[in-house]
Amino acid sequence: MIKNVGDVDSVISMQNVGIRYGQGAEVLSDVNLILKRGSFHFLTGKSGAGKTSLLSMMYLSQKASRGIVKIFGRNVSYADRDSLALLRRKIGVVFQDFRLLDHMSSFDNVALPLRVCGMDEREVRKRVTELLRWVELDQKINEPTSTLSGGEKQRVAIARAVINRPEILLADEPTGNVDSDIAHKLMKLFVELNKLGTTVVIATHSERLITDFPYPRLHLQNGGLKIYRPIVEKKIGRGTYD
Repeated sequence: MIKNVGDVDSVISMQNVGIRYGQGAEVLSDVNLILKRGSFHFLTGKSGAGKTSLLSMMYLSQKASRGIVKIFGRNVSYADRDSLALLRRKIGVVFQDFRLLDHMSSFDNVALPLRVCGMDEREVRKRVTELLRWVELDQKINEPTSTLSGGEKQRVAIARAVINRPEILLADEPTGNVDSDIAHKLMKLFVELNKLGTTVVIATHSERLITDFPYPRLHLQNGGLKIYRPIVEKKIGRGTYD
């Protein structure tokens, strides 16, 4: 997984990356990582290990304090504001705090990325309606998101992140506020999106998800990054990690 940072198949690459806030110690140090196009990884680590910091560099809201970060082959340290905006359009993000527009309906929140891209409104309505039905929110389609429960808001946020089939999907604890049945249904949505070519990174504390969906794991500990690959137990369809 860790190869030359110029690997042409990579969508995200980091070389000797460190990040700190203010004058404090580095939260992450000497991170080396290449995520290939179409890969799927979990991101794990204890609270405070740096998962959100790593994701924030991936979705271009935070710059590394040192090292090289490339997104779609572009060194983001030297990208101007317009270039960064174009790169962000290729990235879907599910935030822990949802970041929905609470005065807008579930439908309009999910439709926003498609409307920004200028999609025909008939196609927008078709896609959004189908997706909200799939995540079991078709009964809440016209309700302001301010009236929804935490789990419902989470599903709206996920639908918004995946509606335009981004090239990269980054999700910070996307199943944290839903029951196990919905969690597995959402994971299947991520898996299907991945099969279409989207590179997926999901930060999670759920050992059950990691076991039931045996993908490689990016694990943060003591400011460093290790990669664990699953050993699939074919008879029961689950995995352990080496």
